[in-house]
Amino acid sequence: MFFAPISKAVTQRISISKLQKPQLKAPIAAAAALLPSLFLVSLSAHTQAPQPNPQFDDLAARAAAARDQNNLPLAIDLYNQAEQLKPDWAEGWFYLGQLQYSSNAFAPAIDAFNHLLQLKPGAPPALALRGLCEFETADYDNSLRDLAEAVAKGAANEPHNEQIIRYHLAQLHARAGNFQAAVTQYQFFANRQIDDPELLLGLGLAGMRNTTFPKDIPPQDQALYQAAGRAGYTFLSGLSQEADTLFDQLFASYPTTPNLHFFYGTLIFPHDPELAVPQFQAEVALAPSNPQAHAILAFTLMLVGRYDDAIPEARTTLAAVPEMEMAQLALGRSLAETGEEQQATEMLNHVLSLDPDSIEAHMGLAVVYARTGRKEDAYRERMACLRLEK
Repeated sequence: MFFAPISKAVTQRISISKLQKPQLKAPIAAAAALLPSLFLVSLSAHTQAPQPNPQFDDLAARAAAARDQNNLPLAIDLYNQAEQLKPDWAEGWFYLGQLQYSSNAFAPAIDAFNHLLQLKPGAPPALALRGLCEFETADYDNSLRDLAEAVAKGAANEPHNEQIIRYHLAQLHARAGNFQAAVTQYQFFANRQIDDPELLLGLGLAGMRNTTFPKDIPPQDQALYQAAGRAGYTFLSGLSQEADTLFDQLFASYPTTPNLHFFYGTLIFPHDPELAVPQFQAEVALAPSNPQAHAILAFTLMLVGRYDDAIPEARTTLAAVPEMEMAQLALGRSLAETGEEQQATEMLNHVLSLDPDSIEAHMGLAVVYARTGRKEDAYRERMACLRLEK
């Protein structure tokens, strides 16, 4: 289990016992007992029998005893001494990094995990802990990389670990502009009814496409984002009617605030694109110079078969951002459906030159080729769609 607080700054405003059940902060011995046992076993599974080294053995034993007694300074010192004698001791690097992380010594912890990952490349717990340390040292790009890789490799499979990893990963995705990926991380908390003002603030920021960390939002702005987060959390919890009421209240209270309608539209879109259209139309009316709003409106109109309406929205987007793939797909697919086969073919093939796995582009080309009698080409594109769906 990863047992240190989320961060000193965040813990001033967020209840760890509420976010993390049980608490993240735990005695070292108890926390160590909850670490992934298979990982610790794997650290020595393929090593040769060590040569006798009484000095190292004494240091390792004393370090483990200090760790069990929750004597962090002594344990860290002893692990450092042991690693000087045996720098390929992977288990020692793991415990050293973990203890330093728990002590808020994040830079030394990163160094320890760097050593461990040189010995055991891709070890998920080490990646996750290094990513959390990088977050605390403001190395956000590397933190996002490490935490995303750790989750992909299963570091978040244990429920207690999952909460702290996903909480940080959500913030990092939003900071990077991966807003939908951030909302997906917050879905985890809604599924488990883990409710906290800090989480709601983060969800509201991600949903409203704000790259700021929750801790950096001025007090006067927090009410808006927390209310948006509450409405989004309610929707993600499966309470769509209640969420509709909350969003309507937000629209009435903040009638000119951008990205509220965008947020609600993106929540509705996977379930009913037709119902999302009015939200995106309202967003475009509020922010006519927002190319992302025009793009998602164009794409949604295309999906629901309103091709003539989708074309001008897509063209508006591409005039501002020529390489926005969502708008290119909306335009290409809509042109294909309205008989502009040559333009559609050019646009969709351009998309595929940049993104060969775009199922929407393959679908559009299948339509074009079928209508123009290119049966073999249409068959190839349909097979590509089936392959990508699998």
